[in-house]
Amino acid sequence: MAIIKLNATQGLTGTLPAVSGANLTNIDAGKVLQVVTSSHNTRFVTSSTSYVEATGYNVTITPSATSSKVFIISSGQGDNESSGRIMYGTFYRTIGGGSDAHIGGDGEGISQVYEADGRVQAPMTNSMLDSPNTTSAVKYMVYIKCHGGQVSYNNNEGMAHFTAFEIAG
Repeated sequence: MAIIKLNATQGLTGTLPAVSGANLTNIDAGKVLQVVTSSHNTRFVTSSTSYVEATGYNVTITPSATSSKVFIISSGQGDNESSGRIMYGTFYRTIGGGSDAHIGGDGEGISQVYEADGRVQAPMTNSMLDSPNTTSAVKYMVYIKCHGGQVSYNNNEGMAHFTAFEIAG
């Protein structure tokens, strides 16, 4: 094969060889294999100080390989409904219909809505990368808990979204 040397001080002339990725191998990691999304617009209210499922705010994806990772992102609105209350949000998952497992952060979750001096309604967007190590259906759920009274998720009943991306491992 001929070698073409380029001189950066002169313009390119002539025909350059075509570049092909046909011989490249093992570059599958990081590709998005599938995307599943769900939308929900019902208000969820709780006064529980333990995490409870925000009913309806979930998405289910079935990974194509055990090495796949799943990136999840949920977006809704948190409302502490009164001053001094804290709303915590996190993720749980079930694999193949099994029991719910907390996967999102520590006891204070992934996100919080809090205002010491009054009520606040704020976007509550959570995301994380999970390694479920399965090819069974995985259900991801938004869980909420509060401190100091009642809180609500998606208080204005706008459209909240939950999306799961399967990423090749």
